[in-house]
Amino acid sequence: MKSFFLLFLIFLFIFPSSISANSLIQDHSYALLERRLNDWPEWRLPGPFEKRALQKDIVYPSWFNGSWIVQSSDLNNLANNSLMYEAKFQLNSFNEIVGDRSFNAFSVGKAVLGDKLLRIQDDPKSPNRQIATFDEQIFLETTVIGRNQALGNGPVFFIDELALQIFHNLDVSRIKRVETLSEFHLCKQSTFDDLLEKTICGEQWQAVYPGPGESLESKPINTSHYQLIFRRNH
Repeated sequence: MKSFFLLFLIFLFIFPSSISANSLIQDHSYALLERRLNDWPEWRLPGPFEKRALQKDIVYPSWFNGSWIVQSSDLNNLANNSLMYEAKFQLNSFNEIVGDRSFNAFSVGKAVLGDKLLRIQDDPKSPNRQIATFDEQIFLETTVIGRNQALGNGPVFFIDELALQIFHNLDVSRIKRVETLSEFHLCKQSTFDDLLEKTICGEQWQAVYPGPGESLESKPINTSHYQLIFRRNH
């Protein structure tokens, strides 16, 4: 349950609207994120994050557009059953592909926690913050404090985000930092000419760090690894 709960937290922000960059910036970001992947699981903070990337949410490649059924598998514990849930991507007012963040977060949250999750709310003033409300007066406040993204050849799409998570209940509040590096590409059986039937393959690497000020160590206290497959929701 713990690892899948962390998976739910990932999806609060991997489906968020616009980062435009020239090719030199893209190449630099891609190199940073590829190096971050190669360093797994020996991650340390601070990560390869770009301050300007926090000004807006993530723009996804055109092949994300539409509605999907996502299958997620915990590669650290293959005995766990795969999760299945729906995810949506759509055009915004700038003709960019963005994620339906609250829908996607609620969809994966319900798959993990069922009726314990009551609702997900986006902060209307910030693309980087969400509040999850659970039963028994439990709340999770998640704020992205670091982000980077890049689209490379192939194409391969990288996203790396560092989130500050504050868990509130009636007794105590707990703080953690969670870094999630995501890599997506069209599966081998898919082509750009077959947009209706294409499948997206992905992996996610996640590290949980102590909250700010809790420890002088910047290394993870827990790591997770997931495989994702996106199939068209007809």
